[in-house]
Amino acid sequence: MRSKFIIGLAVAAFAALALQIDVTAQQGRGGAPAAGGTTAANGRGYPTAEEYASSKEAQAHVAKAKAIAGTDAKLIMRWENTCGALGPQRPALEAQNAGQKPAPPKVVEPVKLFDNLWYIGYDTIGAWVIQTSDGILMIDALNTVAEATEIIEPSLKKIGMDPAQVKYIVVGHGHFDHFGAAPYFQDKYKTRIAMSAQDWDLIERPNPNQSAAQAARPRPKRDIVIKDGDKVTLGDTSITLHVTPGHTVGSLAYLIPLRHQGKPITALMLSGANITPDRASLTAFHRALDMAKAAGAQALFNGHPGLFGNELGWMDALRKNPTGLNEFVYTRDQFSKFIDIMKECAASRVVAMGQ
Repeated sequence: MRSKFIIGLAVAAFAALALQIDVTAQQGRGGAPAAGGTTAANGRGYPTAEEYASSKEAQAHVAKAKAIAGTDAKLIMRWENTCGALGPQRPALEAQNAGQKPAPPKVVEPVKLFDNLWYIGYDTIGAWVIQTSDGILMIDALNTVAEATEIIEPSLKKIGMDPAQVKYIVVGHGHFDHFGAAPYFQDKYKTRIAMSAQDWDLIERPNPNQSAAQAARPRPKRDIVIKDGDKVTLGDTSITLHVTPGHTVGSLAYLIPLRHQGKPITALMLSGANITPDRASLTAFHRALDMAKAAGAQALFNGHPGLFGNELGWMDALRKNPTGLNEFVYTRDQFSKFIDIMKECAASRVVAMGQ
């Protein structure tokens, strides 16, 4: 028991160190782009607070988004979270922006979010496990190879799944906290790894800003190359993928067919969040959102819980009462309006930067 405790502490400590290293690199603001990210013409990923507040065109988009939310309390909260100079932010980044040190990540109990979707990993970053008729399709793979054996495999076994059945891992974007354990699954189980061409290039390209330790970390070998509009199919499940550059040059958006209390439901996952530093990335983001609206999507995810609301709280509620209210679910009309809110808020930041 003591040895397992020591190993657990080591994993958490390493994850905390990785978090401290990666948080700034992943925000994509300031004078340089995020690692592998993109920036606006002004050299930043976001407008300043002053630029945002003083831009009449930006504030017109904000007002339009607020009008779309109307009096719906759920949509008002989404508008408050989504519109702003920085847009929705991870809790760790919000703490950093406030001059605070982010709390160390904590391993969470696996949670079943939908009939065929589980979340495993940390309270800051996770892997999304989709059960299909022919095995497991997993989205993202935590931070490191060590976390494959210390977190992912034990979590899968805890929910009654065989790690050897992970047939595909689709990586949302090319940062270590999304593909870290992928090399382990690729080598041990011959799991297929899918990523956009742009982000395969990103993880293979030497990065002069990396530390020696980061440069030495294992990367998956190039496998499936995702193009905009491609599908990854396993058994009875096909997810549709769109390339949405912004957070990185090849961040992905997913349309995921799920089941909620026995009924089909479509979820949208935005691996690049709402980061659109220029007109080209805004156009790609809008296209992915329009596809989600056309598909009648009713739920939204990101790799980092807490980005789009109190998602850790929603997960905890589902652990306690799996058949109770699922706060991830919107009505189709609500989610259609939420998509329009996201579009207006993203446009507000781009125009505030003078584009």
